[in-house]
Amino acid sequence: MKKSILILGVIGLMSITACQDDTVKITSLDKVTNITYSDGIITFNEVANAEGYNISFTHLEVVIYEDQIEDTTIDVSSIGLEGTITFEVSAYYQDIESEVATYSFDVLTEFGDVTFEAENYLYNFGTGKEQSNFRNNPQASNGAYVGGIDDAGQGVYINYLSPKAGTFKFDCYYTTDQEPAQNEVWINGEYQTTFHFTEKTGWGGATYEPAKAEVEITLVEGWNTISIFKNGDASNNYGSYAELDYFVLHGDKSTYNVDNLIKYGDHPTTYILEAEMGSPRKDGTVKNPAIVNDSYSNKFCLGGIEKCFDGVEWHFNSETKAKYTIDVAYSSGQFDGSKLPAPSIIVTQEAISPARSMQLIVDGYEIQTFEGLEYTSNWGVFTLTDQQLEITLEEGDNYIYCILLTGLEENGVTVDSGFFQLDYANLTYIEDIE
Repeated sequence: MKKSILILGVIGLMSITACQDDTVKITSLDKVTNITYSDGIITFNEVANAEGYNISFTHLEVVIYEDQIEDTTIDVSSIGLEGTITFEVSAYYQDIESEVATYSFDVLTEFGDVTFEAENYLYNFGTGKEQSNFRNNPQASNGAYVGGIDDAGQGVYINYLSPKAGTFKFDCYYTTDQEPAQNEVWINGEYQTTFHFTEKTGWGGATYEPAKAEVEITLVEGWNTISIFKNGDASNNYGSYAELDYFVLHGDKSTYNVDNLIKYGDHPTTYILEAEMGSPRKDGTVKNPAIVNDSYSNKFCLGGIEKCFDGVEWHFNSETKAKYTIDVAYSSGQFDGSKLPAPSIIVTQEAISPARSMQLIVDGYEIQTFEGLEYTSNWGVFTLTDQQLEITLEEGDNYIYCILLTGLEENGVTVDSGFFQLDYANLTYIEDIE
């Protein structure tokens, strides 16, 4: 006959049974207590007779790490957690498991240095030019840089989610063989400062050695647009010539909770595609210099859109396959007997060279056209289209064309547009597509 003894006191809620053969059978375990988090380390009290502990970490209701461990100390930093985390732990012995203990804590992130590769923020891949603006070079950062910034208004356009508002040091790594050169820096559509490129490095080649220029920029918390481009007009190309490798934004080393940025979304809800930062398409020539005026968005517009297939091409990288709407800021002064403006939008996944203009139609790409647009009060006076077209962008590279088509009847599409100028396009995210 066996004797059963329930032991209380120091052992607490843990139950064991003493048997005639002097073995002890574990029937329950205490709940884990005294969970703390400090300096990247979680600790908790050891549970008597436990073989180990089942642990899990959840962020935004998604389990991102789970394991069985024997120690009562966990280096959270080694797991790579960020944000507000829910930690669950239970002790176990063979098939016996304690009640689950739950503990929430914040893992803060340091606002350190952020690097932007210039080629990753290039809306103009240069397919309307003799040479692409995207230049491969194994000596450059990440193996590529941006060259061929020949005309005013060209440059790069960065969308950046800043964890805090403030003024920060911002570096540009560049090359030039025509010093001094300069690029303006505009933040959220307003001029802030100018990069001065004063060191003669030579153009990008086998001995690629970029120099550094420094400025300070002021950002808001949330999404910011950072434009770095050549200023001037078609007559003087003010700013000389420089090639852009990469940029470094120096954070202030403060800490923040990444969950506080959720309200801003995974990407901007609207992207502004500046016409002058796209690749110009101009019949009979590879250049179509931008027009400068302080009243235009980002100070420039693209004119001379007068013949069939003239217009602009934007290279755009979509993080997911998704639906977007697009509208454009256009200008069209009336000529006697002229046609109403009717910009057409075409989306492809491969760039179409100017020499293959007719292929836009014969290859069967979907064409959408803004219809019934009115003349603006004058040339250089821009208004947004009163319509929005819906387009689908694939995950990864997309090429968005806004061009003039006239007198064409192909693939069931009839288009007969008049002249127009382009200031920018609004690309607005709707939803992902499975």
